[in-house]
Amino acid sequence: MNKSEVEYITLRLPFHAIGEYARLVYWTVIKIGRKLCYDIIPNRRYIDGISTLIHASLQSAKALKVDIAKLELKPWLLFQSEAEPWAKGNLNIQFTSYNTVRVLVFEKDKSTRKITIKPVIPKGYTRLVQTLVDKALRKQIGYPARVYITDYGDKVEHLYGEIQVMVKHDFYLEVMKRYEKPLGNNIAGVDVNADRLNLVVINRNGDIVWRYTARFPQATSRGYPRKSAWSVIGEAIHSILNNAYSHGASVIAVENPEIIGYLRYYWVRNGERRTKNYNYKVTIFRNSIIEKIIWKSPLYGLQVVTVNPKGTTHSEDHEYVMRRYGLDKHTASAYLIALRARRNLHRP
Repeated sequence: MNKSEVEYITLRLPFHAIGEYARLVYWTVIKIGRKLCYDIIPNRRYIDGISTLIHASLQSAKALKVDIAKLELKPWLLFQSEAEPWAKGNLNIQFTSYNTVRVLVFEKDKSTRKITIKPVIPKGYTRLVQTLVDKALRKQIGYPARVYITDYGDKVEHLYGEIQVMVKHDFYLEVMKRYEKPLGNNIAGVDVNADRLNLVVINRNGDIVWRYTARFPQATSRGYPRKSAWSVIGEAIHSILNNAYSHGASVIAVENPEIIGYLRYYWVRNGERRTKNYNYKVTIFRNSIIEKIIWKSPLYGLQVVTVNPKGTTHSEDHEYVMRRYGLDKHTASAYLIALRARRNLHRP
């Protein structure tokens, strides 16, 4: 995957609804989840959202070579609506201001009404959301959006969820980019594991000029909150990218994740899938980290290349690099990834 293949990223904005609003959001989700969708929810945009989600889930399963018949999915509670620039971004799930979203919901008798939800905007997304809303209110941009329920009480007096907004990657880069140009012409290689990221920066002759490890063992600890885990991993990714940029890298290489649709429009995130196969879960977890590196690297002015992972671990080359340079196995893998990128870049 290269940068041009990353189309959308998802902003997850938590919210808390109480009383009548909580019940209306819940009832809308339940109605939209029924089989005879249009008979129960006479709203074309929400029906289109369901169709898109199902289609993209099947396409992603196909790309991952997963037998959809054997895949166990959580009973998602969500509804979504397509981007419509003419409707100030989105007709059914619409930002009316920076931190206010107006949502179309359904009563039990199918009548509609609009309610206001105030999501929490993470500090890191403040500028991005402000710019998105400003352009949308001027009918310059649209955004797909969904309401996703994460938890609710027995009588639905309280409901917790997320407003999930999809923004184009190009727009994300335009607003959030940190550095326009690299400081040098070096090549960085990153070896991704479930509990650490190893970085090696080499010059164009293949000499090591910098190495660095970012660890996050707590992210894979049993019972560690998923949101906290990804926060720690996000910090590690930015630390790796900042180190690569600061030590003159213009190119950053990662293993090809063998995933086609993971960051695409409506890909269902790995934390919301279930499987009994531990190795499968670890692979998907690693791939999701690689994908985040891919779409965050351009923020630092870095060109992303992917390499074939075959031979970067458990090979004669790997053993030789460990012995010659005194590297641990993960740093040796990062070095081989960087070398492979160097060879690929030198090919005509």
